[in-house]
Amino acid sequence: MNPKENLMKVIRCEEPEWVPCPMVDGSWRVVFHSLVERTSEAGFDDWRVHWKLSDRAGGTYPDQHPITNPEMVKDFPLPDGEIPSLTKPALEMALDIDRDKSLLLGDNGWGIFERSWLLAGMDNLLIWMVEEPEAVNILMHRIARVKLRITERLIDEVGVDGIRYGDDWGGEKALIMGPHFWRKFIKPQQRLLYNACKKKDIFILQHSDGHTEEIIPDLIEMGLDILNPLQPECNDIEKIKAEFGKDLAFHGAVSSRTLDKSTPEKITQEVKLRISQLAQGGGYILAPAHGFPYPASNLQAFRTAAIEYGKIPKEWRGEFEVQKTDVEI
Repeated sequence: MNPKENLMKVIRCEEPEWVPCPMVDGSWRVVFHSLVERTSEAGFDDWRVHWKLSDRAGGTYPDQHPITNPEMVKDFPLPDGEIPSLTKPALEMALDIDRDKSLLLGDNGWGIFERSWLLAGMDNLLIWMVEEPEAVNILMHRIARVKLRITERLIDEVGVDGIRYGDDWGGEKALIMGPHFWRKFIKPQQRLLYNACKKKDIFILQHSDGHTEEIIPDLIEMGLDILNPLQPECNDIEKIKAEFGKDLAFHGAVSSRTLDKSTPEKITQEVKLRISQLAQGGGYILAPAHGFPYPASNLQAFRTAAIEYGKIPKEWRGEFEVQKTDVEI
């Protein structure tokens, strides 16, 4: 069994031969579309949001939100999902990937909620959910239409096996907007994106930092296959595995706090713990909970522990880069 075949068993919540870890066994590789979602230097992204550079370690952050009132949501110009170059980077990256051994995962970029608050500002968006719900619906639906076209083109033109959606819905202890407003505004638009995948038999990975427990049943009902990162500081991992592990696979769960600030010994202990909590019966893909420039010695400790406790066969122990993006591999 090769890494792709082993990973497919995990996505189906079946027992694999080893615990897959894409940054070690290359069981999936991620490709990207061409729209600029966040700039690496100060400047505007392709959604007309301005980013400011804080420092090289922290990167850029948004310092201007162009939609300043609800009346702007209908006509504010959004990116064109039909530009010919949209899938060019993904097509070029795919040329170097062995599709017999690795699943191809297409990254959809920043999600509907994130892009909404980037455009309108977090305070405005949350206030408008109460005071201007029609404006929020219009804005999120327009964003979803762009994201839908990205999904369709990654599937049809690149031939990806799965789509990765990223959208940070959770805070430390609760959803940022609460379950009611998530279901009212975000769920209908997210369902459009999931349906496009299910129509083509494409698997779905959903990233959301923070606490997400209350909406996991919704995500399963919508057709989600893999939830990332199951941030251990914010979620009851063992409870979630017990309640939903037969219907949903999990990716991540090794704390970024441990990987960034702790010792190799404690990293090894955490990898062993997460495998014991999540891998029984299948359905767990081992990974850091966040992409971050971790110390090289700590990444090596993670890799060594993944091999030992995940029982990754020698012939599939490669070295794949940890991508420093907001959604992790």
